[in-house]
Amino acid sequence: MGYKFFWFALLSFFLLKENAIASDKVPYIVYLGEPPRLGGSNKALQYAMVAKSHFELLGSILGTLKAAENAIFYSYTQHINGFAATIDEETANRISKLPGVVSVFPSRKHELHTTRSWQFLGLESDGNVNSNSLWSKAGHGKDTIIGNLDTGYGQIF
Repeated sequence: MGYKFFWFALLSFFLLKENAIASDKVPYIVYLGEPPRLGGSNKALQYAMVAKSHFELLGSILGTLKAAENAIFYSYTQHINGFAATIDEETANRISKLPGVVSVFPSRKHELHTTRSWQFLGLESDGNVNSNSLWSKAGHGKDTIIGNLDTGYGQIF
């Protein structure tokens, strides 16, 4: 009976230690600036090449391409150049010192204030637009980008 308890305790220790190590890893965004201008008309191939460069960059820090593939969960390849990866603070600091890295910062979860933006901003009330509202004065946003909020990845954490 003593040996069974010993092996159970030893196995539990290693599993808890592994979970503690994994819990130090959090999502980070690595921003590399504008995506490279690649020639050719095959956009999918161009985006794949940019994403491959992300795996290679992180792989140079983590030691293997496979480790980088396991850490990166999104590559920004179209309008900006960068990636989102689950890494620890030490790795983030090492990446931030590489040439070509603009910034590295933790991804933070933000709660939405509303799903009724027009009312929240005072542009409408119950679907009606007041003639004195900013919405009316601004021509209902014609030819204007008011904002772009990407909440796609904040919800998985």
